[in-house]
Amino acid sequence: MDPTAIIDSYVADVVRHLPRRQRDDVALELRSLLDDELGGRAADAGRPADSALVMELLTAFGAPQEVADRYRPAGFTIIRPSNAPRFTWIAFGGVALIWAITLPAMMLGVIPVTGWDYGADTWWGRLSVWWLSFGIGALWWPGAVITYTLIGALVERRRESGPMAWTPAPPRTIDRDLVSRPATVAAIAAGVLGATVVIALPWLASWASIPEPAIEALALDPEFLQWRAPWVLLLWAADLVLYALVLIAGRWTVPTLRARSVLSLAMAVLLLWWSLAGPVFLSPVTDTTARLIFAALAVYAAVDAVVAFRRSRSTSRRTPSLV
Repeated sequence: MDPTAIIDSYVADVVRHLPRRQRDDVALELRSLLDDELGGRAADAGRPADSALVMELLTAFGAPQEVADRYRPAGFTIIRPSNAPRFTWIAFGGVALIWAITLPAMMLGVIPVTGWDYGADTWWGRLSVWWLSFGIGALWWPGAVITYTLIGALVERRRESGPMAWTPAPPRTIDRDLVSRPATVAAIAAGVLGATVVIALPWLASWASIPEPAIEALALDPEFLQWRAPWVLLLWAADLVLYALVLIAGRWTVPTLRARSVLSLAMAVLLLWWSLAGPVFLSPVTDTTARLIFAALAVYAAVDAVVAFRRSRSTSRRTPSLV
């Protein structure tokens, strides 16, 4: 392998552990340093630089993540500096997601208030119940993430206590917009099957041999069936057409990504409407569970809409692995 390509691969592995604002400067400095060191070693050895000489240099220089840490010195920490942004998003994003689902559900009565007599029917009473239950309770998520990260850090420290050889990754281009046709076909089939089951729910009692309690639990509210449920058929049909186009093209394009963003946003609005506008099932227990699920799915659809839109705005549809 060409020595320059090996150094480029090494530098890319180092800078990917650093914040984006530092990467260009560090890459330039590190590449210059390695080129100088390699030239000195080649001169001392009395032979041109080759892959064996550059690998000897990089092995002595250290693993890429360790080199990245030299630019941000740190001892043993639970969270490496390079992983801090990702940890923050996972920890606080999880709390925000729990709050976004449970607070509206509690304030609108989707989650019943039990065991709280004083002010149970007022907004401040429901807010107090929410804060003392789901509000503070959501803080278990950052604790769980920290615990998992601590265990991972201890395992990684023990694993890295011995010498580890670094090998260069071959140059390649990752096209994240390509789709797997078999997987897309399976997804379309699963979607059609799921839609068929949901559409069949109103006629469940007439054609299926299901115990009466199950039928009562799955009985849909007539007003929901008449006014809110039919809109999902339009979105499902549009999704089916979109994924068929993606299947034919074999990849996501800017127009299909933007169509996906619009449809996901519309689905998020519809699911939120279902969750907040009134009962979906006649059974209170089933209805509460279903409306919480709809709220969670609405958040997921909204996130998917944002991700699809951001991808559609990318100026380059291909992302090189060695940057």
